[in-house]
Amino acid sequence: MKRILTVCAALALVCQSAFAWGDLGHQAIAEVAQNHLTPKAAKAVAKYLDGMKLASVASEADKYRAYWVMDLGFIPTNPDDARVAFLTDFDRSTPLNISPWSHSITVDENMNPYPTDNLDGAYINNDCYYVKILAEKLRREAETMDPAEVRRDIALITHFIGDMHCPVHIVYLPDNTDKGHFDVTYRGRKTNYHSYWDGPVLDSFQGGFQELAYLVDTKSRKEIKAITAGDVYDWGKDSATRSLEAYELIKPGDVIPGNFSWDIRPLAYGQLRNAGYRLAAVLNEIFR
Repeated sequence: MKRILTVCAALALVCQSAFAWGDLGHQAIAEVAQNHLTPKAAKAVAKYLDGMKLASVASEADKYRAYWVMDLGFIPTNPDDARVAFLTDFDRSTPLNISPWSHSITVDENMNPYPTDNLDGAYINNDCYYVKILAEKLRREAETMDPAEVRRDIALITHFIGDMHCPVHIVYLPDNTDKGHFDVTYRGRKTNYHSYWDGPVLDSFQGGFQELAYLVDTKSRKEIKAITAGDVYDWGKDSATRSLEAYELIKPGDVIPGNFSWDIRPLAYGQLRNAGYRLAAVLNEIFR
């Protein structure tokens, strides 16, 4: 019982401070993508989401992340005997089980994401890798898969592309690995920088996700083509390079200025926009 309570307490702490962008940001990314789906992709998405839009599943991976947070061994890298015993009995085939998945990416000193989630035998965060394998699976097998599994995988791709564009969901090896988990003060209260980017960074915007999507969706077709060029690893490198600005502006112990969410909008809104365009590109390729 003590072990279970300890894990649950850790889970509660993580759940308070590890959700990139918050619902508003993730739903805005999904809405941008929705508006750039091809007719064929839009029809397929509607089919698997029971007529709903992408925004309806944009935060689903956060709601069910308890499975992977509680799995202290981080599957699939580690075998069952490396995990807490009572967690090995979970049914990992159910549509809502996302236990193998991380919510961050890891890049090297040249900003290149790693092509795996196993670096010299150690687990590393790697959304890019997961988006790639999920997309490849759907492209090959969506028509023969359980529709509930397709729905889950669409939800995961939607969320993970959003996460990989959030500055505090990037692990920079070897020198900047804490993903913004350092103390700052915001609005007179102690918090950490990671938590700030998990919602308050969008405080300067007062509308809903559809209005935010409309606000950030500003690029021409030619510009969108350039943003979506390459593959998911190229996008990860671009995101990591752009996101360094977030760490140049705020350091451990800083007081985040009241107008910071306004000043940081070019970075935040640009990342939301790019994530939306790239999500649409992935789904258009899957359901072409």
